[in-house]
Parts: sequence; structure tokens; C-alpha cells
Amino acid sequence: MKILIKKIEKMHFNKNMFKVYFENGDSLIVFSDTIVKFSLRPGISILENDYNELISYDKSNKVMFDSLKLLSKKAYSENSLREKLIQKGYNTDIANKALTRLKELNYINDDNYAKNYALYLYKKGKGAFLIKAELEKQGIEKDLIKETLEKIKEEGESFEVILKILKTKFKNFNNKDKNETKKVISFFLRRGFAFEDISRAIKNDIDCDSI
Repeated sequence: MKILIKKIEKMHFNKNMFKVYFENGDSLIVFSDTIVKFSLRPGISILENDYNELISYDKSNKVMFDSLKLLSKKAYSENSLREKLIQKGYNTDIANKALTRLKELNYINDDNYAKNYALYLYKKGKGAFLIKAELEKQGIEKDLIKETLEKIKEEGESFEVILKILKTKFKNFNNKDKNETKKVISFFLRRGFAFEDISRAIKNDIDCDSI
């Protein structure tokens, strides 16, 4: 028995994935290499054995389809994407196989993710402690977090970031007012900055160690 291919459409969010529509009403999502491997094109009929092989292949592609759809909307670390796939009902083994393939294709790269996410947080005025905590939440390895924080230092000292925020958010800040100073210190501590850097930034006549 042969099954006719009615049409093939390119997936809008990934140029390497296609949806194949068959005359019997079925549709499959495949990669471009599968199109070549099975010589798929509209108007031709494929043998039942090839069709069954495509069906089997499509099952493994479903997790890739969902992964790429997620990645088309935002960046994910390997661990955060794994958790998302498991939430969608995939077991850990299937999710890990997809993640291995996605890493090979460079769709997920924890090195790049950690650097870009840390830089984003840094530019949002977040300190090293908060950046570290956020990267840990995403399952980034300790060594990579340490390396990433070292790279962030190249963007500027925490002291300089605090000064910049002080000049914009706290224009009328009076460092001689202890209550106001405590509030400012608390603000920067919540943002993940070290007390030493905060103290250095706001210290003129006041001794922050006594607060």
C-alpha cells in the first residue's frame, strides 16, 4: 500500500522543520534531513514501510518540536528546559535525549546562557549575590557560575553600579540621615550587592559600620 503526500509546509519558527500532510489525514513533523532521506515532496506516494518508519521517527521529533517552540520564545538553560519538558509530560530519558541533540545543534548552550542572563541582570542593576542565586535557580554549574561572575566584573565594579543607581534613583539621598541610609543599604542588599561595596558608595561623612 502507498500513501500520498498532499503538501509539505515549513514551520514558521524553525526553518529546519517541516510539517508533512498525508492524504489519509495524518500529519507529521520532520526535520529537513528526513525530507532528504525519504525523498519527500508533495504529490508522491510512499510505501507503507517508509510511512511507518516516519511515524516512529515523528514520535522522537515531537519532543524536539516542543523544545524548539519553547526556545523560539525565550532562552533556556539545559536544566530549566528539562524541567519544562517534564512538566509537558515527557519522561526524563526522552527529555535528556532531546537536550543532547539540542546541545549538538547549539540551540542550548549553558555557557552562553549564563553569560547573557548574568549580563542582563547586571544591566538591570543587580548585584553578584542575586545574580549567583538566579543562575543557581536555572541549574547552572558552580564552576560556570564562578567563571560568569568573573566575566561580569569586566563590565564594571559593583561599587560603580551602586553609585550610578544612587545618582538616578536616590538623587536627594542624605547620607547623614541614619534612617534613610539604612533604607538605602537594605535596598542594595536586596539587589544582591555586598555590604562593603554599598558602604563604600554611600560613605562620605558617615561611618556605615556603625549603622
